[in-house]
Amino acid sequence: MERNRIIYDGLCCKVNVKAAFVDRCLHTPEISSKMLTRAVAETMRRDKLLPVEDTGRGVVAVRMELDEERREQIYEDVFGKGLREGAGEQLTEVNQRLLEPIEMMHLKEMRVDVIPFLMYAIVRNERCRSMLERIAEDCADSCIDAFRRSEYNAAAYLRKFLLTERRAAKLAAGLLLLLRAGGDGGNEERYRGIMDIIYAGYRPLKNVIKKLDCLEGEQYRDSLGKGLAMELELSRMVVQMVIAEDLSVPIAEDYEFCQVVCMLKRYEDDRLRSPGQETDMTEGKRIYRELLRKHWNPGAYYVSAFLEDINEENNALWRRLESLLGQFGLETAALYGLCLEKWEAEVMCAVFEEKDWERYKYLLLVTTLCKYIQQIEAMYENDVPEEVRYRRECEENTLKSAENEKRRLEQKICGLERQGKDRECKLTEAQRQIERLKREALKREEKHEKDKAELRELQSYILCGKEERIEEEKRAEEEKQAEEEKQAEEEKQAEERRTGRDCSGIWMKTEKDKKEDKEVRIGKLDKSIVIGGHRNWQRKMRRCLPNSQFLESDHMHFDPAVLHNKKYIIVNTDILKHGLYYKVMSERKKGQKILYVHGNNIDRTLRELADQL
Repeated sequence: MERNRIIYDGLCCKVNVKAAFVDRCLHTPEISSKMLTRAVAETMRRDKLLPVEDTGRGVVAVRMELDEERREQIYEDVFGKGLREGAGEQLTEVNQRLLEPIEMMHLKEMRVDVIPFLMYAIVRNERCRSMLERIAEDCADSCIDAFRRSEYNAAAYLRKFLLTERRAAKLAAGLLLLLRAGGDGGNEERYRGIMDIIYAGYRPLKNVIKKLDCLEGEQYRDSLGKGLAMELELSRMVVQMVIAEDLSVPIAEDYEFCQVVCMLKRYEDDRLRSPGQETDMTEGKRIYRELLRKHWNPGAYYVSAFLEDINEENNALWRRLESLLGQFGLETAALYGLCLEKWEAEVMCAVFEEKDWERYKYLLLVTTLCKYIQQIEAMYENDVPEEVRYRRECEENTLKSAENEKRRLEQKICGLERQGKDRECKLTEAQRQIERLKREALKREEKHEKDKAELRELQSYILCGKEERIEEEKRAEEEKQAEEEKQAEEEKQAEERRTGRDCSGIWMKTEKDKKEDKEVRIGKLDKSIVIGGHRNWQRKMRRCLPNSQFLESDHMHFDPAVLHNKKYIIVNTDILKHGLYYKVMSERKKGQKILYVHGNNIDRTLRELADQL
């Protein structure tokens, strides 16, 4: 189904109002002749020549095509200049209202929401209202929910309906809103239902419009002046447009149409406003203070206020008024406990500016009745089944939302607690790891320092060995020079060995004793481990230390178990891989002593070992 523009999107238009105004004037005989005379003269002056045509028999006709642009120019030539020069300020209120569309909507995009007008047209028609109840029976809840979610729920427009009509107003607005929402597959059926509702109460309008070639402004004028309320008159005009679109009857955008759009727009701007008007409270507060000084509690309605110092005429009037209220089931005594608040009494004084106490008492009665009606309306709205259900649903939804939020927060708290425990465990594990790494770092540092000390000792030993070799070379050079001294010394030693005493008489160890003492010390080294040195050197050392174990200088993949139960580790620094040395150092146990030697001379090696022992 092709969407009908007005009922779906509201009334949208953009009109050359000046051209439309000229069209209206042309259809007014007393205006058209004068207007055309001035327009022709102005056009001839401007264009120099008008197109003419020969009609025959000596008759020449002036041809003037009044397209939209030309009609707008006629308006400017005939009316525009005068209105710009200030003549508009001298127009009557009627003429100002007549020219209002030109100022308000000439070539401007105009949009009017038609839902409030269709609501009023349906609700205030008994046949439409009955059809509405039948059609909306199955979707009443959806309609009322749609109304509550809309801007109309908070609008003052609903107050234009009686209490008994407000449910129907909500249904009508909700049904139109659901139609605009669409998307449920039943949009065409819903549209036809709305049109059935309208046709149920406005069938005479349908019968008139379907015979028209075009819906013109005359049809709107027929709706005016029948003693109807303005809201109902405007609503009937909107209904005419909706029916015309449904029947595919064109809608003429003439000047009367523009006037209708302006009236609809003004009414739409006012519908969302509060019915109350801004009132200057200064005078009202002053009048109330004056009454307060003269009378006790002037904001409270009570019977004695009407009985005190009342003359016969006013007493009779009061009795008739009391009787009238009683005919409608209202006892004035029920109003005795209803008091106006101070601001309400001040508003009444500001609106009426009534200072006479006798007349003030009747205004007080009317105001008290207004407040009473307001309270009744509030109680009614609160007790309407749909409202009760809605409040209950809101409370349930609020409770569910609170419970869901509670569960969500509880889950979040549990998750955070788990995260806290996990992080606590991770922190504990990290602390243990840190402590372990600290201990390992400390051990490594101690071992590093020990290795550095041993390295320094080895370097020192190697340096000392180099110095000794230099010293040996020096001694070898000096041996030749000291040969005679050595022979004399040998003779002396021979003499000492023979006698057993030195020249001073001190007992000396024989060479045999020294050799035996050295062998005793070397014997302690047996069951040691020897690393490094030349293979020939290791072979000779095996004879000296037959129970010891030997590692060649490039034997990197040895079994660490060979170091067990070894008191001494003998290291030959002449031929030794650093990797082997560091591996032995890493595997050595506490208490194992390291002995450093160098060179390939066995006697010197044994002497170095004996000296270190």
